[in-house]
Amino acid sequence: MLASCAAVAQPMDDMTHTLASTDSPRAVAEVLALVVAVQPDCTEAQARMLHELDAYRRIGMPEPEFNRLVEHFRQAALAEHGYPHLDDLTLIDELLDSVHHEKHRLLLCRMTSCLITVDGRIDDFERTLYDRMLLRWGYTRTSVSRAILAEHMQ
Repeated sequence: MLASCAAVAQPMDDMTHTLASTDSPRAVAEVLALVVAVQPDCTEAQARMLHELDAYRRIGMPEPEFNRLVEHFRQAALAEHGYPHLDDLTLIDELLDSVHHEKHRLLLCRMTSCLITVDGRIDDFERTLYDRMLLRWGYTRTSVSRAILAEHMQ
């Protein structure tokens, strides 16, 4: 999966960096940070993938600040149960709803697809989070896979 996901780091038309006025870098980064936070056991692989995806530049947030967001979700937002829990769906929905621009949503779906598979398995919460993202934003796994492939073919 690393080879196909690395293609996500290539620029996608006008989504090389600029965030739309309706999406703050923090809103986009919070969604990605949540994805990373739900996989506390594969931080090295995630870090490599985030660098391969050029994620920090693309979401408009420096790595140290992004890592603080990840830690926030691990320590505070998701710590009530000691692990991510389906009761956290309200938080997830709020974070997803804060990203409005379609290109940012698709970028986040593509990055999430890469990140949740980086350890070679997808656990139930990762799948729930990704499926929630797809459903809420109107994408399918197939449409995200096609977007990754289309970008890779450019």
